[in-house]
Amino acid sequence: MRVLVVRLSAMGDVVHGLAAMTALRAARPDDELHQVVQAPFAPLLEGLDLTSVIAHDRKGGPRAFLRTARRLRALRCDVALDLQGNWKSAALAWASRAPRRIGSVRAQRREPSSSRLLNEFVTAPSSHPDDVAWALARVLAEELVPAHPPVLRASDEECVCEASALRALGVDPLAPFRVLVLADLRDPRALDAASLQREATAARMPVLALAGPDEPDAAAPPGVAVLRHERGELRRLIALGTLGARAGASAFAPDKGASHVLAACGLRTTIVHRTTDPARTGSRHATLSASPIN
Repeated sequence: MRVLVVRLSAMGDVVHGLAAMTALRAARPDDELHQVVQAPFAPLLEGLDLTSVIAHDRKGGPRAFLRTARRLRALRCDVALDLQGNWKSAALAWASRAPRRIGSVRAQRREPSSSRLLNEFVTAPSSHPDDVAWALARVLAEELVPAHPPVLRASDEECVCEASALRALGVDPLAPFRVLVLADLRDPRALDAASLQREATAARMPVLALAGPDEPDAAAPPGVAVLRHERGELRRLIALGTLGARAGASAFAPDKGASHVLAACGLRTTIVHRTTDPARTGSRHATLSASPIN
């Protein structure tokens, strides 16, 4: 059987679906499993034993959509699983011409009317992306039991490179360290300076702050080194999470994509929900989703 998984974005939501899809792949090793995802997030799927990854150009307009649709039709999939629940994902599932196009029920979709493009529906325990992914996976493999072991892992070469970056900042990648995940202060999810300072002061291990391409001006607590990942360096984030998990490191983070990636690597991660609801967006890989703080 050929199965198409449609989960285009965003980073954290793509990660939410990986445990179920990894379990489905293991349960049905003789099936083909293809996933279409927005191009910037395609590196998340490297090394997951998928049959193929189709990178969709979100900014390419109608021509890019048609290019992706042609690639999906060429796969001749038997089933399309719409994990995202909006018009764009449903349209790609429909464009694949898969005879079975399965998604969550209308009430659990981000854009309910997009259900018109599908022909089978399941009711998940909630509209959380993880619950939806497991409900859809169990349509094809009823025996699956939701579980959340680490699903992301960097290669040895990637880990060696990221270890060098940590050593350059004075952090031993083989010993426990603490990661503070920064966010643009205009982002309501961002951790405030006082919280970051408390964590840095309380840590009994080396501390580094992590800034991604969308946080060029994010400030770390005084005396804390900043590890910066630029655009296109998503695999570095997975390498950091892999190294941290091996070394017994931990992270303190807001509810954003990078935090979910670190948790899915097995890094012990506390995600603080300032303005978001853990029941809707919380990481099932995280050690703790803390209550909102003011």
